[in-house]
Amino acid sequence: MLNGKNITSISIFFLFVSCAIDIKQVPQPRESENTIYPIINQAVYIGKFEVYTSDSVNYTKAWKYTFKSILKNNRVSNQVLDVSNDRIVNEEVDKYLFDIEVYPNLESNFNMWKTWPAIWPMTGYWPLQVRNVTYEVKLLCKMSVNGIEKANTELIENAKKTVEIYGFYRTSEIESMIEVANLKVMDRCAKEILSHL
Repeated sequence: MLNGKNITSISIFFLFVSCAIDIKQVPQPRESENTIYPIINQAVYIGKFEVYTSDSVNYTKAWKYTFKSILKNNRVSNQVLDVSNDRIVNEEVDKYLFDIEVYPNLESNFNMWKTWPAIWPMTGYWPLQVRNVTYEVKLLCKMSVNGIEKANTELIENAKKTVEIYGFYRTSEIESMIEVANLKVMDRCAKEILSHL
C-alpha cells in the first residue's frame, strides 16, 4: 500500500524525469539532388568531426550526416565523403578537407518566485512554471586545400526561450528551438565555406 511519503517521492521522481531537455536535436538531413552546377566539381572530404558533449558518441554520426547533406544542398560539392572511409584512389589535384568541431551549451533555470507552488504543495498542478532557457552552439571549421590551411572559422548561434505555463513538462518548444539553432549554424558554415573558395 502506498502511503503519503511514497506518493510524494514518486511524484517528485516523475517531476524531475519529465523536466529534462534533450539537447541532441540534430536537424533532419536536407534532401538534395546532385546539381549540375556545384561550386567544387570534385569530391570534398570531412576529416575530423567532433561534437563535444558528455554523450556525443551516440549522435556524432547524425551530426556528420546532416552536415554533409547541408554542404550538398548549398552546392559546395555533389560528393561529400569521409576522409577515413571513402578515399578515392585516383584523386584530383586539389584535395578539399574540412575539420569540424561543435560545442553545444544549454543553460536552463526556473523563476522560483513564481514556480515554487508547483513544487510544493501543488506538485504538478500549479500552471505557472517559468522556465528560462539559453542555448549556444559554437562551430569551428578549418578548411584545407592540398594540406594548406585556407580558412579557420568560428561561428556562434544563440537562442533563447521562455516557457511560462507548465515549464516543467513542455520541453518540445525548447527542443525545437535547439534544432533550429543547430540548423542555422551548419547552414552558416556551408555559406562561409563558399565565401572562401
